[in-house]
Amino acid sequence: MKSIRDLLEDREIERLMDWDLHPFDAVTRYLEWGTNWSRGLNHAKSCNEASVYLKINAIKKPARLVLVRQSHADYEVISEVEAPQELIDDSVAFFACKNAACGITEELRSWLKAEASKAA
Repeated sequence: MKSIRDLLEDREIERLMDWDLHPFDAVTRYLEWGTNWSRGLNHAKSCNEASVYLKINAIKKPARLVLVRQSHADYEVISEVEAPQELIDDSVAFFACKNAACGITEELRSWLKAEASKAA
């Protein structure tokens, strides 16, 4: 498990980080990208495009926040991410999520961004 600050020290992760990408939207963007352009949805423009985003795995007990890299051809869990369990649990409750692809609340996102911006 790593802090968001430590993870974002990797310039590739920092460059690809999409703070607002919901896990369901990542599936639409990268795995169904061939059909979404006609509906005006935010889709991958090429097979080489990738994003890094946060999601919660609510199957694990307690639920865990993870950082993942998603592209058209690949999906990789980069690391579990340190965050207050209360904020993780609040996200699971907010989205009424019981699977491994829960979104994060604005409160958790704000906390993570504040942690990421702290000086080392």
